[in-house]
Order: sequence, then C-alpha cells, then structure tokens
Amino acid sequence: MKELFFANIPASVGVIGLIAYFFGMAAVFIASPVKNAESFSIKPADNAGITEIRVYYGGISFALGAFLLFLAAALKTPVYSLYGGLFFSTTVFVLRTVFLFKDKGWKCPYTRLAIPAEAFFCVALWTCFILSKALY
Repeated sequence: MKELFFANIPASVGVIGLIAYFFGMAAVFIASPVKNAESFSIKPADNAGITEIRVYYGGISFALGAFLLFLAAALKTPVYSLYGGLFFSTTVFVLRTVFLFKDKGWKCPYTRLAIPAEAFFCVALWTCFILSKALY
C-alpha cells in the first residue's frame, strides 16, 4: 500500500479523499437511512423506500469507494481511480448547479450546503489531478 501511495502522491491524496467520502456516505445511509435522507430533502413513502435509501445511497456509495480502491490496487496506480472520481464529482456538481435553477432548489437548506461543499471537493480533486500530471 505504501508503494501505491508514493506512486503518485497528489492522485493518492485525491483517491483517499474519495474513498473516505464514499465509505462515510455508505455508513451514514446504511446505519440511519431516514434521518440522513431527510436532511437531503428525501422522505421514503414506506418501508421499501427505507430499503431503497440504504441500497442506493448506502450500497452504491460503498461500491464506488470499494471499486476506486480495487482499481488503484489492481493497476498499481491511483491515477485512474482519480479519473473516475473526477467524472463522478464533476458530473454531480454540474448537474446540481444546472438543475438548481430549473427546479428552484436554491432555497433549500441542503442545497445551500451542497453547492459550496461539492464545489470545494471538485476544486480539491482537480487540483490533485493537475498536480499529479505536473509532478509525475
């Protein structure tokens, strides 16, 4: 693992951040789906909805984090995992920003938190990407 980290330090930092984010989201949504989903303005209609929150928000988050870890280990470089994380985070941020206006979600407390947090995360990941290219 140590060799993998030092293969490209900026990419490794970005991937560690991504994996921590995805595993953290998985833990939060699997452990307490209703409470956390409601903070995202999502409310399940019934018990099947609770399962869907656990599966899609928790399960897919876990799978994404595990896949990025697997990809870095299998290819012996964190660079491609960082690419995947950039696709994911940039797509989420751009779509949230676009639909913020269409859906008029700017008044929602979650959106006021999500936009700056996702912008910061994207800038941090793109900085890791640029540094990984410049230094390695």
